[in-house]
Amino acid sequence: MKYRDHYFKRESGVGDSDTTIIDIHVKDPISQLSVEYEMTNGATSCTDHELHDDIASIELVDGSEVLWSLDMQQARALNFFENKVLPHEIITEGAAGVQAEKMFINFGRFRDDPEFYLDPSKYNNLQLRLTHTLTISATVGFATGTGKVTVMARIIEEGAKAYKGFLSARERIAYTSGTSGDKEVELPTNRPYRLLMLQALLTTKNHEEVLSQHKLSIDTDSYVPINMYSEDITDLNRMQFGLAWQKKEMLRADDGASLLDLYNIQYASVYAMTDDELATVEAIDAESVQVSLLEYSTPATPTLQTTAHGVMCLAQGLQPYGCLCLPFGDMQNPEDWLRAEDYHDIRLFSTQAAAGACSVVVQQWML
Repeated sequence: MKYRDHYFKRESGVGDSDTTIIDIHVKDPISQLSVEYEMTNGATSCTDHELHDDIASIELVDGSEVLWSLDMQQARALNFFENKVLPHEIITEGAAGVQAEKMFINFGRFRDDPEFYLDPSKYNNLQLRLTHTLTISATVGFATGTGKVTVMARIIEEGAKAYKGFLSARERIAYTSGTSGDKEVELPTNRPYRLLMLQALLTTKNHEEVLSQHKLSIDTDSYVPINMYSEDITDLNRMQFGLAWQKKEMLRADDGASLLDLYNIQYASVYAMTDDELATVEAIDAESVQVSLLEYSTPATPTLQTTAHGVMCLAQGLQPYGCLCLPFGDMQNPEDWLRAEDYHDIRLFSTQAAAGACSVVVQQWML
């Protein structure tokens, strides 16, 4: 097989608040689309604010038909469950530092899948739409007019096998959870499911502290493929996908806490980026890492550093962006996937424990 990579945009400037529309004009099969944003921090800092906070929608559409649609957080979490690693990112809080985040739309089961891919020739008005509203601030946001976007396609030049369809991911519902009771979500029955991804975001709370249990009921409990507590789903995700890791350059004084995007951090380490200072991890709480920072200019009498200085944090954990993954069988074998079209009614019941920002994403097999 032969492949080529095609840039639709390369570090192209975007407005602070913008919807960028890219016409997908190629006709050869597409294995993957990648989107990368870059932005320059404010003149003083960009404290606990990342690009994914401001990218509301990444959509592939054909006229009024939506083929793929997630926000940046959901897309990056899905990429982890697809590839067992988070896509490229540069997270820094430093003055005028450049942040970057990438995500992928994977149309196949794996990169360069010869059977599952997007066939642009089947569509008349194929477009990628990127919607963002960037936070402009000298201290907790970005410098105006510094946004850039890069969009690239991985194209199958020759050798694609008989077309079997492509993988489509869409958010089916976003809601604020309650503090008790079950949230009932009706899910589509039009196409096979490869996986469900369930998100529960609440600062310093694990997924299970927001949504404690999930049950998938088909045709009024005639078939219940999933009925598990969230902490047990987390354990299964660890065995299947491993740990995600993140690196964040932050500005903190002693006893300061920084928020990462792994809502069940297992391991974390920090080191000082200033001479004569020592940084250690003081506490971990869900996605929060609290730092102890000591100043050793007088070695015999170290003091607590009360001024925010550069500290690098390395963390490994689970629940990227508060998400759990529920795959159906072997993710590489379509025979294992849930044949939703064979049923009349599919409902998800999630037991609520705290008020968080929740969503349900379905990845389906489209023909």
